Amino acid sequence: MPSLRELQARFAAAVLAADGTASALALAGGRSGVERLGIYRCTIRTNYRNALGATYPVVRCVVGVPFFDAAVDAYVEAHPSRSGDLNEYGATFGEFLGGYEPASRLSYLPDVARLEWAIDEANRAADSNTDPKSVLRALAACPGDELPSLRMRMDGSCRLIESPFPLLRIWQVNQPDHDGEMRVDFEMGPDRLRVRREPSGVALERIAAGDFAWLSALLVRSDLAAAIAAAQHADATFDLGGALHRFIGDGTITGILDAPVTGIGSADD
Repeated sequence: MPSLRELQARFAAAVLAADGTASALALAGGRSGVERLGIYRCTIRTNYRNALGATYPVVRCVVGVPFFDAAVDAYVEAHPSRSGDLNEYGATFGEFLGGYEPASRLSYLPDVARLEWAIDEANRAADSNTDPKSVLRALAACPGDELPSLRMRMDGSCRLIESPFPLLRIWQVNQPDHDGEMRVDFEMGPDRLRVRREPSGVALERIAAGDFAWLSALLVRSDLAAAIAAAQHADATFDLGGALHRFIGDGTITGILDAPVTGIGSADD
C-alpha cells in the first residue's frame, strides 16, 4: 500500500498535470473522482493564473490572456509553489519564459518579466529610514584613508534591471492609462533601470551606465573602491561626487555600513 507521502505526491501531480484523468481514476476511484479532481484542479489553476496575472500584468497584456494562462499552467507544473503565500510566488517566471518555446519569438519577454518581478519586490519591501543630511555628515566625518573600504546601505526597495531592450518603453505603452503612441523602437535599447518605491509609489528611471554599475556594486555590498572601479569600467566619465549627492539625496543610499562609531547615520549588520 502506498504511504501517505506517496499518495500526497500522486495527488499533487494529478492536480497540476495537464491531463490528470488516469491519476484521478486511480486515486479517487471512478468517474466521480475525476469530476471532483477536475473542479479542484480548475480552482487551483485559476488561483495561480490570478496571482501571476497580478504580478505580471504587462507580460499578460503583451501576449494576451490565453497565451499567458497556458504559460502559467506550464510554469506551475514545472515549478510548483512551496509556500502557501501566492503573493511571493513567481520569482523565476522570467527565467522560465526564456526557455518556453511558444514565447521564443518574443526575445524581450523574459526581461519584461524580470522588471515586473522587481516592481513587485519593491512594493513588498520593508520601509527604509533615511536622512540624507545625516548620511552626508557621516561620509564627511570618515577619515580619507578609510573611504575606499566603506560599504553603503541601500534602500531596501531598490532594484536594478539591465536589458538590451527598451524595457521602460515597453512597460509604459502597456499601462492601462496609456493613451499615446504605442510604437516601440527596439533600437532604443539598452535600458538600465532603477526601480524603487517612493512615497507616490514605485518609480522606474533610466540611469547612466556608470551610475548603474556603481549602484549594482553597492547593492551587493562591494566596498566603495570596487564600486568606483566598476563604474569607471562602464563609463570613464563617471562622476563620483555627483553620484553620491544624487543617490544619497534621493534616498537610494540610506546609510554607511561599518562607519566610525562617531559618525551619524552609521549602521552595523
